[in-house]
Amino acid sequence: MIGFLSRSIPRRILASLVAIYFVTYVATAIVVYSGVRASIVESNTNALHQLAELKYDRLTNVLDALATDVTAWSELEVMNDLVSGDIDKRVTRTLEELKQLYGLTGDIYAFDTAGKLLAISRAARADAAEVFLPPIWHTEQTGLVLLDKHADPMTGGQIVALEIPIFGNFEKDYRIGTLVLSYPWSGIEALLFPGDTGTVLVETGAAPRILAADPPSIEARLMISQGTPGDVVATGALLAGRSTARVGLFSRWQVQALRETGMVTQSLRQVGVQLVLLGALLAIPIVGFGRWLSNRLTAPVMELTRVVREIADTDKLDARVPVSSSDELGTLARSFNRMTENLQQATLERERFVRDLEALNQTLETKVAARTEELEAAIQAQHRLIGDISHEIKSPLARLDVALGLARRSADRLASKQFDRMEREIGNISALASELLTLARLDSAPAAVDFAALDLGVLVEEIVADAVFEAPHRETDLVLQAPDRPILVDGNADLLRRAIENVVRNAIFYTAEQTPVVITLSHKAGGRAVIEVRDEGPGVPEEALAHLFEPFYRVDQARARKTGGAGIGLAICQRVVTLHNGSVGAHANQPSGLIVQIEIAAALREE
Repeated sequence: MIGFLSRSIPRRILASLVAIYFVTYVATAIVVYSGVRASIVESNTNALHQLAELKYDRLTNVLDALATDVTAWSELEVMNDLVSGDIDKRVTRTLEELKQLYGLTGDIYAFDTAGKLLAISRAARADAAEVFLPPIWHTEQTGLVLLDKHADPMTGGQIVALEIPIFGNFEKDYRIGTLVLSYPWSGIEALLFPGDTGTVLVETGAAPRILAADPPSIEARLMISQGTPGDVVATGALLAGRSTARVGLFSRWQVQALRETGMVTQSLRQVGVQLVLLGALLAIPIVGFGRWLSNRLTAPVMELTRVVREIADTDKLDARVPVSSSDELGTLARSFNRMTENLQQATLERERFVRDLEALNQTLETKVAARTEELEAAIQAQHRLIGDISHEIKSPLARLDVALGLARRSADRLASKQFDRMEREIGNISALASELLTLARLDSAPAAVDFAALDLGVLVEEIVADAVFEAPHRETDLVLQAPDRPILVDGNADLLRRAIENVVRNAIFYTAEQTPVVITLSHKAGGRAVIEVRDEGPGVPEEALAHLFEPFYRVDQARARKTGGAGIGLAICQRVVTLHNGSVGAHANQPSGLIVQIEIAAALREE
């Protein structure tokens, strides 16, 4: 339907007119229909209220009469025999006679003050065991009490009961027993259910419940009200009439008369049919007028559509719409013609701009390529310069070391200290050249490094042994924690030794004696080896942690000059670990110190 309307403006205009009529008429019909329906429902609801009142009155009249009778029976002179245990059975005979006289369908029970059953209105077996007042009948009230629907503790059937205490005629305040009248629940239902409407007896209050329902299936359509706590209301298509609350024994009972809404509103069908027929007759002239008006209004639009389709098919923006009127549609045609002229000029400008942009793009690509080549050449030149400098430094340093040895032989004792100083400086420069050469090799040709299977645990043990050999006084400070089983990785032993050794030596140097340095080797889930070096030295500032592995970076310039370090050892460590598809990081130890963690992402094998 939407596709049918979207292909034609006249159809949409016609559909709009019909929709306006339809909405207006339907709204009017709904108002009329709703008013009639509300009137019918209201009248039936009032009738149901009256019916519920009648049934409630019939029920309460019967039970009120029984309550009056029970009250009178409890005051009979014969009830004084309960004090002596009804030895001569006068109370029993009286109860039997009362049941026959009043045609009671239930029974009357008389209990003494101890709760023992002494008399009953029906014949009891002589050998029956002693019976006492059931707990459900036990109350502390001093007047007549209604016990709502419950199972008869004597016979098992559903009943209601009226209970009243018995006081002696010789002393009005002396209680001598209890009188209970049971009334079968079937008798209650017989008073309520006859009729052609549904009937429900409800016990209202804090814990409402449905005592009886006819038909039984109607109980499933009742629920506890959310607006009025303790009330039970009908749900679904039901009309309900309720009895009003009364003062007395039956104040918590409410009778509801129910009727299906569909039965009440059957007469509304004729009203609905008449409204539909009237609407159909009124729609015929409206549709004819709407069709004529839509065609007249949309003729200029159709011409505009033809020109637009021509432009879309041929991509020629020189087509124009003829202007035949000065109204809004004529204004639309003139605006469209101006738009096509502007589009035609914009298209020409766009084509020229695209050509210029393509030329600029080619020039930019050429410049970017040239700049990239320059940067690559500069990086390669830097790597070659570092390698050449380190290589050229090592040769004269070696010759200087030999000359220093020869000079030491002929020098006196005072010059020996100076020679020692010169020898240390030569050693520092030689170590710097070696580190620069290693760094240049790792940056320039990492693919040429040979890898082989090696036991990472053995390698770490050798590094710790070398550290102890160089600083035997720190042997007790070095703690190695490693698993018993070997951890095999694919790597270059020399490079890994160099990387781990730099971290261990740094930890030893910056940690005071009698302070532990813990080296931990572990096998992480997922086939990864982790080497952790933990010291308790002065540590590194938080802002410097991110720069520790940059070449020539020094946390403390004065400390670096004192130790002769140039800031290359950790940079070499980072390059080696990256070459092994791993990662290295550092973070602060608590309360002081530094933790460096090396993680090698390789295929690990446990043996």
